[in-house]
Amino acid sequence: MSLLVMKFGGSLMSNAHQLRHVIQIIHAESLAWKRLVVVVSAMSSVTDALRRIVELAHQRELSAARRLLTGLRADHLALIESLFPAGGARDYLLHMLDQQLFKLLALCDGLAQSGALLPSHRSEAMAIGERLMASLVATLAQQEGLRVALVQAESVIITDDVHQNAHPLRNIVDERAERILRPLLDNGIVPILAGFIGATRTGETTTLGRGGSDLTATLLAAALGADEVWMWTSVDGIMSADPALVPNARVIPSLTYEEIGELAFFGARLLHPGAIEPLIRPKIPLRVRNPHNLDHDGTLVHAYSQPDGRRAKAVTAVDGLYLALRDQPFDLVTFLAKVREKVPSLAADPVIVMQSYRRATLVFVVPTSEGPQAVQEAMRQLQALLPDWEVQTVKVVAVIGANADLRLMLDNDIRPLASAFGANERRLIAVQPTDVRAALRQLHRLTESDAFSR
Repeated sequence: MSLLVMKFGGSLMSNAHQLRHVIQIIHAESLAWKRLVVVVSAMSSVTDALRRIVELAHQRELSAARRLLTGLRADHLALIESLFPAGGARDYLLHMLDQQLFKLLALCDGLAQSGALLPSHRSEAMAIGERLMASLVATLAQQEGLRVALVQAESVIITDDVHQNAHPLRNIVDERAERILRPLLDNGIVPILAGFIGATRTGETTTLGRGGSDLTATLLAAALGADEVWMWTSVDGIMSADPALVPNARVIPSLTYEEIGELAFFGARLLHPGAIEPLIRPKIPLRVRNPHNLDHDGTLVHAYSQPDGRRAKAVTAVDGLYLALRDQPFDLVTFLAKVREKVPSLAADPVIVMQSYRRATLVFVVPTSEGPQAVQEAMRQLQALLPDWEVQTVKVVAVIGANADLRLMLDNDIRPLASAFGANERRLIAVQPTDVRAALRQLHRLTESDAFSR
């Protein structure tokens, strides 16, 4: 076998036992594959905590920000002390931890004084979690005798200057990967990189959006001509629904690039919405696996569809905004240009449009990569921009692979606000957030073999 890219999610980085298991997997696959690249995420929940720290500093709540920062330090300190004996490696990691957090503290002090929170400030703060974890994993692997090298992600993943959802400059990424990573691989060394982080051409830190470590892995796979990409996570694969909402959700054995792209866009949280794109042209397969259940094959994502009878593949939900205008003239092209300019966190185009001359209903999606507060901020912006419109938050439920009218599958107590048939047997329905759990459970029947006999 030639080249494998592996990415480890934040849920696998929370304690010493899990990290030792990660190192065991890196060791095993470094023996099985001629060349191996590893991408790591921050410890679970750390990125959200870093985002919150800078927001608190911006609000001049420095005491609360420092308490959160102290908690982050304690979590990483406990991990380092449990994995490394006193001495060189531990001292190096403790020095790096304090160096990164002192920079964050200085940033917070500056924000409290100036009151100006720029996107670049957020990116610099939120990159800290991945930087710390990449250093920790690389040092632990070296301690275990593996031939690895820590590579700064900012030296390879070059992006535009859209800080919170930066777009990689693919030609430059390809050139940097060849120049920086290929010599290491050819010498039997495993490069370990932080996911989620990039840099502009002038060296300013950027981030790739929520779940951006997935995109880091697939960008590197495409740049290096990998044979496969493996995403390691705490579940056995891509599920037919969120198991927290649908208890009988199950692992989907196989999906196409288009199907997984749709699922990611409509709320499935296992992959960054843009992570599949680099794999499509070179047809690089992606597999989602659980390191704690190695007997399970996980989910394979590739170019070719496997027939599954008349069953739908999956059902998922994402935050959205419902807009309605009545008894007024409406021009869709002018309206969309206005919204794209003023509310960039929305997906570029509405996923549901119902229009007549004096009446319009539109539903937009707020991508998961925009973060947990994005839908409320987008609603506030739209209400200010469109005073004559009704604007409310909704959940956009998507059924991938269905050819049924979703409204017929819902009980009478769930009243859809809007619905649409999409391309490739994608069905969408917008419901009140309070109805999403019931709607998902009822529509999940479409993934069952006997759903169409009901």
